[in-house]
Amino acid sequence: MADKYEVTKPWHGVSLGDVVELENLHPSLKSHVRKLSGKASAELTPATPDASTDKQTRKQAITKRLDDLGIEYKGNMGVDKLADLLPEGELDKLFPAE
Repeated sequence: MADKYEVTKPWHGVSLGDVVELENLHPSLKSHVRKLSGKASAELTPATPDASTDKQTRKQAITKRLDDLGIEYKGNMGVDKLADLLPEGELDKLFPAE
């Protein structure tokens, strides 16, 4: 059975505070994680469950509009910089409630 661990020192592909399930804990990772008790692992819920998804969908909507308009951009740009590339008024059309 896999045990749940909280990441205390992040490594490549894992962020601080992530919960990982590991069958066998490699000795090199022992100092990077903290084992969660059964009760603690059952009660963990993200503080903002939709925050990362909202940001991703916002970025996807902006990049799709940039593609439709034929505007070139780098894929590693943040949401704010991508929004700056849109012509004036386009951001309001994409997200009218904001």
